[in-house]
Parts: sequence; structure tokens; C-alpha cells
Amino acid sequence: MYITKLTISCLFSANSTPPKSLMQVPGLLKEYKGCLATRKFDEAEKINKEINYFITNEINTTGRELKEFADDLLIKADHFEESVPVYFAAASLYQKEGRLEKMEGMRRCVGGGWWWGGMHGANRRMIKRDVTMKDVVRRHVIPLMHNIKNQMLEMTSVSEEYMCLRMSRVLEYIAQSEELVGDDVAAKEAWEKSREWEEEKWEGVGGVK
Repeated sequence: MYITKLTISCLFSANSTPPKSLMQVPGLLKEYKGCLATRKFDEAEKINKEINYFITNEINTTGRELKEFADDLLIKADHFEESVPVYFAAASLYQKEGRLEKMEGMRRCVGGGWWWGGMHGANRRMIKRDVTMKDVVRRHVIPLMHNIKNQMLEMTSVSEEYMCLRMSRVLEYIAQSEELVGDDVAAKEAWEKSREWEEEKWEGVGGVK
């Protein structure tokens, strides 16, 4: 079945039963959130991989549909932590789909879009709600953002200019998240790499160094 925006009420309502193909998802997301709360980051990463495999292999959906579902978790239902692995799975689906415009979808899974969605949006909301979540963002979410960035680098069906622009934006969101957790050194490095990708873009279209 396809995941739709209405699926959110089915996944998280105590008075409804998820469709059979989605039965595993709420339990995995709940377990994932619990691991983050207790700072069991190795376990959280294992569960993230489980969620990613299950969603991308067992459910008939698209990167766009899944990204919209993650936006609903984050923005409409305030399930900040649970949105992170769904954004990650959406980015994986976008990569599989492989067309040029799908890289923009991957970028939006890291950050941007409506009301600051994506993982960076989740980071902002988690820290605003509970400042101790900085540790979760630093040790778990930011590495996932880098993982998506690396997935983007593996895409070969996009132009150099398009790649440079998206990579620059992704690194901006990573830099902003690093600033949220107070890691000025990592933030500065990400900002510098973002500018390097931006310069590569202009060189690629005849700009000057």
C-alpha cells in the first residue's frame, strides 16, 4: 500500500489499527525513540537500519510520499524523534529512484522546505523542547545527515552544477545543526565546505575562482 498523509492518524492513534503492511513501523519508531531518550545510540542506529530496510523494501511507496509523511510526523504531530528515521528512509528511496530531481528531495530530507522540515527542522524542535537533546543531535542525527550527503555523492545521473548546488545547501543545514549543539569547529568546517561546493558550481558555469 502507499503511505499517505492520513496514515499518520492510523500509526499513532490508540483507537485504530495500522494496516498489516505497516504493523511493524509504530513499534520500531517507539523503540527508536526510547533508545534516543536513554542515549543508546548504537541500538538507535540498528533500529534506524531496520526501519530503513523495512520501509524501502516492504512498502510500495515513493521518496516524495515518504518525505511528506515525515513532514507530517514532524510538523503536524510533533513526533520529532520519529521523523528522523523516516526522513532517512525517504532519502534512500530518492537515491534508488535516481533521477536528477530526486537529489532535491534528498536535500529536503536533510533540511528546508515547508516550516523548516527535514532533519535540521527536527533538530531545532528537539532542542527547543529539551536542551539536553543536543547530545542526541550531535551524536546521532548529524551523522545521519552526513550519511545522506554521502549518498548524494554516489549519484551519477546529475550534472556537476546541480550536484554542487545541492551539496552546498546540505552542508549549510549540517553547519546550522552543528551551531545548534555548540560545535563551532565542526560548524566552521561545514560552512567552508559549503562555500567550496558553491565556488565549484560557478567555476562549472564559467565563473572565476
